Amino acid sequence: MRKIRISVVSVEDGVENLGFRHISAFIRSKCENTRAYYISTGNWRSLRKLLFGTGRPRLLDDDIRQAATDLADTDILAISAMTPYSDDAKRLIDAVRKLNPGIYVIWGGIHAIMEPEDAILHADAVCTGEGEFAFELFYDAYVNGRDYTGTPGFWFRTEAGIIKNKNLPLMTQDEMDTLPPPMFYDGEFFLESGKGFRPLTFKDSVAFAGLAYNTVWTIGCPFKCTFCGNTKFIEYDHNYRKLRHPSVGYIIEEIKRAVAKCPHIKNIVFSDDSFLALKLDVLKEFATAYKKEIGLPFTVPGVIPNYVRDDKVAVLVDAGMVRVRMGIQSGSERMLEFYDRPTPLPKIRDALNILKEYTPAMIPPAFDLILDNPIETQADTLASLDLVYDMPRPYTLNLYSLRLIPNTELTRRFGELGVATPSIKSNVFPTRPTLGNVLVHLLPVWKIPEAIYRRLRPKVLPSHVEQPLYPVLYILARALFLSTRAFNHLRFMDFTILTGPVGYWMWKLGIIDFWTRFYVEKQRERNRGRLRLARRTRSEMPAHLQSSAAPDRL
Repeated sequence: MRKIRISVVSVEDGVENLGFRHISAFIRSKCENTRAYYISTGNWRSLRKLLFGTGRPRLLDDDIRQAATDLADTDILAISAMTPYSDDAKRLIDAVRKLNPGIYVIWGGIHAIMEPEDAILHADAVCTGEGEFAFELFYDAYVNGRDYTGTPGFWFRTEAGIIKNKNLPLMTQDEMDTLPPPMFYDGEFFLESGKGFRPLTFKDSVAFAGLAYNTVWTIGCPFKCTFCGNTKFIEYDHNYRKLRHPSVGYIIEEIKRAVAKCPHIKNIVFSDDSFLALKLDVLKEFATAYKKEIGLPFTVPGVIPNYVRDDKVAVLVDAGMVRVRMGIQSGSERMLEFYDRPTPLPKIRDALNILKEYTPAMIPPAFDLILDNPIETQADTLASLDLVYDMPRPYTLNLYSLRLIPNTELTRRFGELGVATPSIKSNVFPTRPTLGNVLVHLLPVWKIPEAIYRRLRPKVLPSHVEQPLYPVLYILARALFLSTRAFNHLRFMDFTILTGPVGYWMWKLGIIDFWTRFYVEKQRERNRGRLRLARRTRSEMPAHLQSSAAPDRL
C-alpha cells in the first residue's frame, strides 16, 4: 500500500459546510495524511449583502494562485462546492493542474450530486451520493494499485469515456453511529486573502457563525418539492424520503465535543430538513438527553407545517428550543401545487396557531416565502400577501427571490414552459423592489391599518409585470425589517444570525450570562404557566390540531 497525501477543500460562502466536515473526518480516519482547507468567497450574513443584495463575489485571481500553490503538493485533491461557487472551484482545479498535472481530482458535495455532467468535465472522479463508504472503497483500490473505476457512488472520466456507476445503498443508523465526529478545529486551514492558508481558529467561527454551532442530526425529507435538490436525491434512491439519523448518544457527544473546544458556543442550530417529522418518542429521548447533558438554547430551522404538533413543540421548547423556521413558500394554493408541496393553507394556518402558543418563550418564528416567481398571477401574489397580513404575531420572514437549482423538477418545468428564470448562481437576496415586496418586508414589523392595506392591495402586481419600482422605499423597509429581527435576537442574547466579535466579547465579559439570568430566564419562567395551560387545554383543541392528524414520520 502506497502512502499518499490528500487535500480536502471546501469552496463556499463561509466555513459552515457541514457535509464537508463529516466527509473530511472520515477521509482522515482512512488516510492520516489528510488536511482540510476552507476557501471562503465571503460572508453571506454580512450586513451589506443582506441589505443591498450584493452579488456573490468571485475569488481574486491572486487568491486562486496562492491557494493552488499550497494545494498542488498533494496526491488527491477532493473538492466540495455548491453550484453558486462551482465556477470558482473550476478555476481552482485548473490552477492546481497547471502546477501539478498528475494530481487526481475528486469533486463531491451538492453540485456534484445535482449536476455530475458538469463536474466530471473538470474532475477525474465525481461522487454522486453519500461519500463515506464509497470513498473507502475507492481509496482501498487506489492505494493498492487496483482498478478503481468500478467503485459504486462515483463517475470516472477515462480515456475510453465516462464511467457511471450506481450509488451504494444509503447508510443505516448503525452505520452512521460508526462514523467519526465531524471535523471541528482539528487542524483545518483557512485561506486569508492576500496571505494564503493559515490555521482555522475560533475567530473564524465567530466571524461566520456567531456564537452558534451548526450541525445536522437527521438526513432526508418526506417531501419532494420541485424547487429542492431533494428531487434529484430521490431519483438516485427513493429512501431519501425517509429520515435517517445516528443515535441520540452520537449527536449529544458531537455537541459536547464542539462546546469543549469552543466554550463561547451559546446556541446549537440543527440544520435538518424536517426535524419535527421525527417520532414523538425519538424527540422525547433527544430532549431528555439534551436538557441533561447540553442545556444550551437550540434552533430548529427545518420545520414543515404538516408535522407541527403541540406535543412535539412542547417537548422541544421544554428542552431549550428558542427559535424555529418553517417553510411556507406561498400563500397561493395554485403555487403550492406548482411546487408539489402538499401543505394546504388550512394546515399552514394550524401550524401557525400552534407555534403562536409558544412564541412568548421563543424568538419570533421565521417563515420562508419564495418571491419573484415569473409565472405568478396577481391573485397568487395577493394570496401570499394576505397570508402574511393575517399571520398571528409576532413573527418574521425569510424572503427569497426564486432561483433554479440545476436538474431539479422545477428547472425542468420552467424549461418546458419556456420561461427564463435566474439560476441559483445568482444571489437570492434581495427580492425585486416592487410594492408587493416592500409590503411583505414591512408587515412583520407593522401591521398596516386594514383601511390602508385595502387601498394598497389592488396596486400590488406580480414582480415580473412591468410596474413602478420603489428602490429607496424597499431599502428602508428592508433595513427596518432586519433591524427588528436583530433586536428580537438581542432580547434573547442570540448570536446565531448576528455574527462577528461583538457577541464574542459580550460572552467574554459575562454580559450574555448576566442577561440570560436577569431577563431571559425570568421571561421563560413567566411563560411556563402559559405553556402548562396550553398542554392542559390540548385535549380541548379541535381534532385536526391534535397529534392524530399530524402523523409521525419514519
